[in-house]
Amino acid sequence: MINQTSVCPVRVRATEYRLSVRFREDGDDLILFVHGLGCSKESWREAWQRSELRGKSLLATDLPGFGHTACPPGFGAQLDDYARVLGALIDAYALRRIHLVAHSMGGSIALLLPPQVLSRLESLVLVEPRLFRSSCGLAAMTAGVSKDEFCQSVFPEFRQRMSNDPKVVFDLGRVDTDAFYASSRSLMELLAQRTLLQHYQRAECRKFFVYGAENQHLQELACILPAQTIAIEQAGHFVMNDNPDSFYVCLSAIVDNLR
Repeated sequence: MINQTSVCPVRVRATEYRLSVRFREDGDDLILFVHGLGCSKESWREAWQRSELRGKSLLATDLPGFGHTACPPGFGAQLDDYARVLGALIDAYALRRIHLVAHSMGGSIALLLPPQVLSRLESLVLVEPRLFRSSCGLAAMTAGVSKDEFCQSVFPEFRQRMSNDPKVVFDLGRVDTDAFYASSRSLMELLAQRTLLQHYQRAECRKFFVYGAENQHLQELACILPAQTIAIEQAGHFVMNDNPDSFYVCLSAIVDNLR
């Protein structure tokens, strides 16, 4: 079993992205984790400790502008840009049975993958993806101010406030503020068009919508088939961190039942 943090180079057109990843080689089933806005691969740190996931390979990545992955020159940080990078990462592991697990904005990015990529997945597990503006707090706040105001005031204040929260799972110390701002605006533009809900409904793969039971008010739940939804008790938006025991038992069951 190999368990290490390393750099995974992927190429999109003429640009190479050097993604910081944490990888464990442990079987043909590969669970690929994607973090949300302002977070990093550390959102999934519990996964490597879970006995339920033994015998399964794990891969968590830092998206460009977050964690230890830098944005290459000219990177626009639009959600479509991130989807192309994620697609290239999936292609790099095309011989595996891939289970894509994506949180919050990461789930929104996953839904922008081309249909031919989504159809190759063994399962798509979206953990509180953002499909409606009403579900967004941080991204909506960011998109509602100018870039200068965000960089000079909003982001520093938010970072300071989160530093005093023992439950915080953001990784704000390594955020590229340009990428944070651009991706937030891109997300809100897509939500205004209801593009992401359409992508979810059209995705031809086994898909699951996992949410924290504290968030039963989410507008998304009225549009998702009940058979596709899974509530995790004693959890809010950061489901995998609020109740890792229940979340990872659930994830293991999804992977094992589809094998």
